[in-house]
Amino acid sequence: MIEIYIGTDRVDTFKDEDVNITLNVQNIQDISKVFADYTQSFSVPASRINNDLFKHYYNADVSGGFSASQRQSATIILNKETFREGSIELAAVNMQGNLPSSYEIVFYSAGVNLLDLFGDDQLTDLDLSAYDHNYTGANIRTGLESGLSSRNIIYPLISPKEDWYYDSQHQGTSNNLAWHGNNETHGCNYFELKPAIRLSRIIDAIESKYSITFNSEFFASDEFTDLYMWCHRREGYMFEGQPTGFEQAEAVDFTSATGSGFNTTTDELTIPSTYDRFIWRYSATCADDYQFHWYINDVFFTAVSHSGNVTDEEIYFNSLNTGDRIQMRFLPATTNTSITSVSASGREFTDPTNVYWTATASGQTVTQEVVIADQMPEQKVSDFVVGLIKMFNLALEPTSTTAFTLEPLDDWYAEGNQYDITNHTDITTRKVSKPELYRRIKIEHQLADSELMNAHRLTNGGVGYGDLRADFTFDGGELLNQTNFELLRFEKLIDQDDSLAVDFLIGSSIDKELKPYIGAPMIFYSPNTKDISTKPIGFLDEAGDTGTNPVDEINFIANVNSDTITSVTRMLTFGLNIEPYHNQAFNETLYEGYWENYITNLYSVSRRVYSFRAILPLEVICKLNMNDRLVWNGYRFIINQIKVNLRTREANLELLNDVGTYLNPTEFAELLDEQGNYLTAENGDYLIVE
Repeated sequence: MIEIYIGTDRVDTFKDEDVNITLNVQNIQDISKVFADYTQSFSVPASRINNDLFKHYYNADVSGGFSASQRQSATIILNKETFREGSIELAAVNMQGNLPSSYEIVFYSAGVNLLDLFGDDQLTDLDLSAYDHNYTGANIRTGLESGLSSRNIIYPLISPKEDWYYDSQHQGTSNNLAWHGNNETHGCNYFELKPAIRLSRIIDAIESKYSITFNSEFFASDEFTDLYMWCHRREGYMFEGQPTGFEQAEAVDFTSATGSGFNTTTDELTIPSTYDRFIWRYSATCADDYQFHWYINDVFFTAVSHSGNVTDEEIYFNSLNTGDRIQMRFLPATTNTSITSVSASGREFTDPTNVYWTATASGQTVTQEVVIADQMPEQKVSDFVVGLIKMFNLALEPTSTTAFTLEPLDDWYAEGNQYDITNHTDITTRKVSKPELYRRIKIEHQLADSELMNAHRLTNGGVGYGDLRADFTFDGGELLNQTNFELLRFEKLIDQDDSLAVDFLIGSSIDKELKPYIGAPMIFYSPNTKDISTKPIGFLDEAGDTGTNPVDEINFIANVNSDTITSVTRMLTFGLNIEPYHNQAFNETLYEGYWENYITNLYSVSRRVYSFRAILPLEVICKLNMNDRLVWNGYRFIINQIKVNLRTREANLELLNDVGTYLNPTEFAELLDEQGNYLTAENGDYLIVE
């Protein structure tokens, strides 16, 4: 019995209507794409219940009718058990004369809905405010040395503009990172650095914004939680052209006021009447350069620059209406700028003796925040999630409309169950075919345009650092699996004085012409901090010099997850590339960890695609997950795709033999011999060899 619900409303169905659903997650025909359950369109009757449910959609004159442009949450229930949760879309209404006869609807699984839920939202739309912090040299130095917010924010030694070098003997140019002594004017300027955020905190923000849950042991592992994304949204410095980082004026904090209309709680004047012309008179005490900005109803009106104290300056406003709001904001020139006092008054232009209100502000210092969301790279939330799927070969499986399993493919398959369907299959006609194979497989990151990446491609046949390209001798096309991230080519500087390497890596976003560029979002590992006291660096704060303390500890950044060779368990390259900190390649690549088993089995001489029909038990249909194995006559299969009619339970199966499966010989030996298969003994078990 098939039941369909839209929300809590049950939909009337035809007794003999077929409901066909295609089940798959990751299809062998294109391993770079992630699939989810969906149905072909099917019809439901234009009954009284359905007419009310779809609000007579066929009648365009009905006000406030059914919104066919938006999918509605829905559930398919088989024999009183939930089969799939997702959404339904109204595709069409079939008419007979002037009356509806049926509605055509399409069911989409929760996996499809997830991308709909993200829409075109960007990473900048996420709430990352817990990691905002004041833009000060002290904070940035802490972020460089040990991190902020429990190391959820770090300031990695990555240059967005300058070409750094290291020379411990000669002061050289301002780009020399080496520490020489107190109050030097070369080294790393605080305004050169940009923050990076832990990837797992981005996942948290996605779950919070969309009220969803990713059930993932992988996301909780060190292999993932030690990953960071560089907050590199613009070319050059974080606040290009203004090292202090002040972009917007902040409201003057008026502490007292008299007269009608001024509200010290909101720091604004609410106009009590209509005025053709209104005068704002103000005085200020401040030793530095600064600006005042005025806003009407939160819309910028004008700005005036000052240097030092001012008395009885005037601003004129025309055509103000009752309830309009005027706000005065202060913009400092540097982080050291503070305003000692501000006094202001407002009056109607034609009545110079009648001051409607007066207000004063005591001394205040304005601070500028680094708003992490504003600094996030330009990337859609959906592209971020899909990028992780492509990078780590993850399987995305919806378990409800708000919960999703997201694990590496091998781990996900290991959690599956096994169902024997031998007695439910029709092998009268069946097909055994080879999988579609590719002449070339490319697994790579986004093309990086940095100077070092360009140089690597030029000397490696066009293959980028971190990318993997494999060519085969048989016919076929090209398969490209490309992540949505860029890999940084880190560099270990050599001290120009003694020709010895420093004990840290630097990165840069500088192209071959030594100009800054943005590129795709960049991710890297930072598992811990690193003692660099043997070759420390100088750090320049707002004072413009290095002060009296060198930086002798910084966050370790690299494309490997450890600064100790024996502890490296993952490298962010797909191919075997030299890692510059350890100066060696590691077998623990992304390919080895997440792709090798899949690709190896795909190209195994034993791999076949089996297609046949079955009448599956309803219990199996209801419980079947795409990571389950199906057993037929002793063979164990991985599900590539199943098309099943929920009414008749007829299924067209497209299965892959589970290459390297061991089966018990006493149970299956006789049958396997009849099928003409050869058995190879190993430790009392048997390995299928085709």
